[in-house]
Amino acid sequence: MADKYEEMARQMRADGVSEKMIARFVTEEIEEDEFRRSKGVTEIEALREWKKIPEHIRKLPLANAFCHNCGTAEFAPGYTLRMRHGRVLVEGCCTECGAEVARLCD
Repeated sequence: MADKYEEMARQMRADGVSEKMIARFVTEEIEEDEFRRSKGVTEIEALREWKKIPEHIRKLPLANAFCHNCGTAEFAPGYTLRMRHGRVLVEGCCTECGAEVARLCD
């Protein structure tokens, strides 16, 4: 995996990008990759934030996540919660077709 980031940095250097920007971009890419790898795991911080929301309000985002595959807008049971940019991200599957759906809660 480190080879991926080294190759990115090499290509960016060849394009004349500053070392500061390369470091920033590679750091963001590493964070994004780690975020994707932990898919399916509910984070404690996200769960705490989720529980602060009244139950009747929590139901709204669970019933309002558009599926690109079939157009359904509801999560199947078994969704996960994670923090993303200071907000709770709900990830799961569509109730109709099983495709992956996600919703970032405001």
